[in-house]
Amino acid sequence: MSILYTNNIKELKNFAEKKNQLTILNRKAPSNAIYFFDKLIKLNFTIIGEVYKSSALSDVRCILDQQFTKVITNDPFYDFWLEDISLLCKLFCDIEKSNYISLWLGSKRGCQRYHIDDVPQRLLVTYAGQGTEWIPDEAADRNAYYNGEPNENIIRDKSATKYIDKWDVAIFRGGSNGLLHKTPKTALKTSSVLMRLDYSKYWDRIFKRIN
Repeated sequence: MSILYTNNIKELKNFAEKKNQLTILNRKAPSNAIYFFDKLIKLNFTIIGEVYKSSALSDVRCILDQQFTKVITNDPFYDFWLEDISLLCKLFCDIEKSNYISLWLGSKRGCQRYHIDDVPQRLLVTYAGQGTEWIPDEAADRNAYYNGEPNENIIRDKSATKYIDKWDVAIFRGGSNGLLHKTPKTALKTSSVLMRLDYSKYWDRIFKRIN
């Protein structure tokens, strides 16, 4: 498994061309974020939408403004947060070489079993709550995963369990060489604020499956 930790956002742009299974951009949460996310994490929400690179900030604002009350949208930190989301949406457009991408933002998570995403690559940021749990290949039994066995059989070395820190930006692969990961137990029981970015036609694919 090849993992890259970086403090340089430019390192993420060529993710698709590199061999890394996972790249993590280390970031510190702004000091004034705590009060805002203390309010936001108490809400129950699931938001999906499409964000275009050319109009990322206005798209994000339109999608989120429809979901939140003025208690949230009038908070001084709200605009800063929208800027951050739109920046990452534009970044993922560059990674995908696409003029738009699919956005998911939610407060509830339910991936209890270690799994590999059925997407080429995915970007995750946990803004509040515990970040995604993952295991390196050398600590995992991938055959147990493919055979449908439970978590205790998939993970060979519990001490190797890792978590993506709050505000860190993670881009990882899905498919045959994808990252084994899941929602941590604490996040199954409590709310989070998690953002997920996928390729442009992701939601079209999901809705076709449902229908």
